[in-house]
Amino acid sequence: MKTISVAAIVVSYNRRTLLQECVDALLAQTRPVDAIYVVDNGSNDGSREYLATVEVDHERVSVVLSESNTGGAGGFATGITTAFSKGFDWYWLMDDDAEPMPDALEKLMASEDATRADVVAMCGSVFGIDRRLQYWHQGTFDDRMRLIAPMPEYHASASFRTDYMSFVGACIRHVAIERVGFPAHEYFVWNDDVEYTARLSGIGELRCVTASHMMHKDGENRDLVQRPHSLRGWIETRRMPAATQWKYACGLRNYVDMVFRHRGPAPLWAASIFARRLARILVFGDRRFSVILLYIRYFEQAVGRRQFNTVRPADWKRSLGDS
Repeated sequence: MKTISVAAIVVSYNRRTLLQECVDALLAQTRPVDAIYVVDNGSNDGSREYLATVEVDHERVSVVLSESNTGGAGGFATGITTAFSKGFDWYWLMDDDAEPMPDALEKLMASEDATRADVVAMCGSVFGIDRRLQYWHQGTFDDRMRLIAPMPEYHASASFRTDYMSFVGACIRHVAIERVGFPAHEYFVWNDDVEYTARLSGIGELRCVTASHMMHKDGENRDLVQRPHSLRGWIETRRMPAATQWKYACGLRNYVDMVFRHRGPAPLWAASIFARRLARILVFGDRRFSVILLYIRYFEQAVGRRQFNTVRPADWKRSLGDS
């Protein structure tokens, strides 16, 4: 019987401590990972020096250095392309803020889903640093591809079907990548994993294997509803500071592009959701012209299907005059 091979792909940028915890967890898997590819997106915090040492000490680790920050989307596209050329059976994807539990890969590969030819991708349950399940890493779509998280009881079963999964532990078959290609590197950040796994769900089943656990250390749990107790608190939860808008505008552009790819063009709908976002910025944001201009530019890119030209976070910070 042919031995199944699995390559892990980690994308990292300026989070050396988290990166080390992720790599250590991969090296300690009870079902060993056959290879670990780490894509460094131009870090300057000591991550590259750490990776140089790890690559020497562990022959399974290969480091791919990017000269600039290509975002999570660019990093995963680079990592999958690099590992794919070696012909592994599965590719296990995660950012540096993910930590697989010691038996996470063992549980995935020992599952019934791993033996089914119609299953093109698997993932595990994802927990936050508060030990609570983060349901939004898998789910289904409505007509406009809004994400619907699974009901909590789904995680009581051995596995369940899903329409999408995040790149916090997505494990994808080689033959599926042959059919759908690589992730959209031009997305930079946000919705690249949703768009890619939506493509995969068109050719086979995506399954969440609930016994396989990942920890996600992004510091927030989007499933917990925090109700403000005052008008001031309500306003604070809706603030949209200019410093964060480079990624929120990018995410909205990518979402519209994803819907156009999978559901067909809908320019009036796209205009309405961009208009609602701009209205919210005018009410709760910093009302900077540069923010308005950024959203207009990204609307044109998404609706006009033009080449994406993403503003990098460092450039955005400089444009706002922040030190």
